[in-house]
Amino acid sequence: MFILDTQIHMFLPNTPERPWPDIGESYNGKPESTPEQILPRMDELGIDAVAIVPAIWAGDDNGPALGWAAQHPGRFGVMGRFNLWDPDRERIERWFDDPFMRGIRMSYPDFRGRDWIDVDTFPWFWEAAERLGIPLMLLIYGPEVRKVAAIAERHPDLRLIVDHMGLIIGDPDTQDLWAHIDDIFPLVKYPNVYMKYSAIPDYTNEPYPYPSLTPTLRRVYEAYGPQRLMWASDTTRVRGATWRENLDHVRYTLDFLSEEDKVWMLGRTAATVLNWPRPEGGWEWERTGPGAAETAR
Repeated sequence: MFILDTQIHMFLPNTPERPWPDIGESYNGKPESTPEQILPRMDELGIDAVAIVPAIWAGDDNGPALGWAAQHPGRFGVMGRFNLWDPDRERIERWFDDPFMRGIRMSYPDFRGRDWIDVDTFPWFWEAAERLGIPLMLLIYGPEVRKVAAIAERHPDLRLIVDHMGLIIGDPDTQDLWAHIDDIFPLVKYPNVYMKYSAIPDYTNEPYPYPSLTPTLRRVYEAYGPQRLMWASDTTRVRGATWRENLDHVRYTLDFLSEEDKVWMLGRTAATVLNWPRPEGGWEWERTGPGAAETAR
């Protein structure tokens, strides 16, 4: 089974030569995340490819991520950072000049505010992303998810991926992180909206395999279907699980998923939406005839 993890933060350490920006964002995780740490674990877990999401705390330079993708073609692609407030709007026209760029991940420091998700705040951006075929991953929370409807309706060919199913990021012991989950269901009617089934262990204080979450995860699955869901571990940020637990939760423990569902959610949906480069031998799901079903497993 082709497995594509659609969110791994990878970044260089904070050094005098390459300092992280002082943007008021705290980060208490790993000092760095590079291919030297990530690739051996990918091989161990059977993960074929990773979408690198450059970390907000390390700045807007996509160069290191694109360099790693070039060094390891087929294993990495980049959902790059894009500064909406930079006056050079024309750079979006060059977004795909680098063949390892797969799209844009929209996440911004708190001082930028939250009105960037309003369809009329940066209308030129949504128009350009749609015209150029740039998939967008949106880090939005709770009731903000409702604002996706206006973007999806005005730009029906723009692929919009809601990170973490729009769940609130916080402490599950003190907050109801799932309080606004119902806000994602009206978006089902927009076929260009996808949900990222991601970082799930961080949204509960329950140990693996998080059985209390199963009914809600099933609701999301039944509403969107596997062809509009993509898995991501967010393992370099998630603290509530190992990378293996994060993957095996979807791969083995959600009994409502068929093997074909897993093919979509663990790789095929993302490969399709992000225009992932087709392997030289073709995709496993393109094969037909005896043995094809077994190959997909």
